[in-house]
Amino acid sequence: MAHKGGRAEGRRGGTRLAVLCALLLTANVSRLTAQAWQPISMAGIQRVSVKVDSVFIDRQAPEFTVGGGDWVSYLAARLGAVPIPEPSGIQVAVDTAKILVTGKMSDLPRDTWSLLGPVAMLVNPDTKLEAEVVMAPTGPGAVRFVLTTIRVGGMTIPESLLSQFLAQVGQRYPVLGKSGRELLVGVPVDGHVALVQDGVRLWVDKPGN
Repeated sequence: MAHKGGRAEGRRGGTRLAVLCALLLTANVSRLTAQAWQPISMAGIQRVSVKVDSVFIDRQAPEFTVGGGDWVSYLAARLGAVPIPEPSGIQVAVDTAKILVTGKMSDLPRDTWSLLGPVAMLVNPDTKLEAEVVMAPTGPGAVRFVLTTIRVGGMTIPESLLSQFLAQVGQRYPVLGKSGRELLVGVPVDGHVALVQDGVRLWVDKPGN
């Protein structure tokens, strides 16, 4: 019996150790992720505009990497969704696969609430919102960003509802297309934009390529 108890205690000890390791790993990941978040801002628009001009127009620099928050600020300006409130509660993180935008319902412009319809009446202003944006293939001279997912309070909005909501967004912002979820950004034919860890890289082909 003592031997069995020892095995049981060993299993419990191993379980506790595994839980502790998982908590430590989660804490480390959370800290790393937190460091990668950047708010959107009016200043971010200017920072990206200067770098875009330097790389794509003036050709003073072969490349730049800009922060995710600054890049989304720049896209907001392209949409005409300015001014951006200061300070903004909307935060952005980027990896090589997607742009993640997060904030609260109360961080959205008031005129956007009307587009949410019944959703706006059912959720608290402090409810967390998350949106995922990916880059889609395009031809030379343009890059395409596509909104794929919106989560409200951690729950993913079903595609059937999401498409209806985004269609209304598309009516307000025609540059997003009828679907309300695609944004084309023009670049020179030798210009490129790519998602990298914690930022967005802008560059042009080297002479002779």
